Amino acid sequence: MTELLYMNGFAIELCEAKVLGVESLDDGRSDIVLDKTCFYPRGGGQDWDMGEIHGDNGAVFVVDEVRLDEMGTVHHIGNIKQGEIHSGDEIKGVVDHERRVVNTRLHSAGHVIDMAIDSLGLDWVATKGQHYPHLSAVEYAGTWDSEKADELRGAVEQRVNELIKQGSHNTVRFMTPDEMSTVCKHVPANLPANKPSRVVLYGEFGIPCGGTHVEDIHEVGIVRIPKLKQKKGVIRVNYEINGLTA
Repeated sequence: MTELLYMNGFAIELCEAKVLGVESLDDGRSDIVLDKTCFYPRGGGQDWDMGEIHGDNGAVFVVDEVRLDEMGTVHHIGNIKQGEIHSGDEIKGVVDHERRVVNTRLHSAGHVIDMAIDSLGLDWVATKGQHYPHLSAVEYAGTWDSEKADELRGAVEQRVNELIKQGSHNTVRFMTPDEMSTVCKHVPANLPANKPSRVVLYGEFGIPCGGTHVEDIHEVGIVRIPKLKQKKGVIRVNYEINGLTA
């Protein structure tokens, strides 16, 4: 398994690593595997990081896609900009900061919505999330009163922004799925087996999650919830962050 350095903190965007393999792909790009990485691979509704891998010999590899396979290996996919990178090389990884910030704020906003729903006493349980600049939403299972849809939308939006204004001190803890129930209200039954088992605490609100997160929810910014609806038993909360662009 690739060591996932980004899971150890909130702003890990640089790393030193060793190249374990380089493979040419059918589309003309290359796939680089490292022993450790600061690059987040797409997963959990959050998009992948982009950036560059720099070799000691002046080589530069542009990373435009990052994937995590079922065995826990991270694949850095892209193209050589200059020089060459070979198996055994020592490299430096540099994540595109602006893209990381956008993805992290959107992802974290989804969890603040979870916090708001919990604090409002709703029985909704998060089942799926999409945290992309063009489409951000969290889906829930729970009871629903269609006549109060707009009232609920307004209440959730207000509570989300109250929580963001209050701020938080977030921390990271690695623990087994069984231990998660001591700090999390809801622990999914299908936690991924190809990455470390981790909880991120937004203050005292525990979230089983392997994505990237803000250190303080102040960093999320003002959240707007333009739509809240139910379809086929799924409650969907669409959201956006004011002034945020990809």
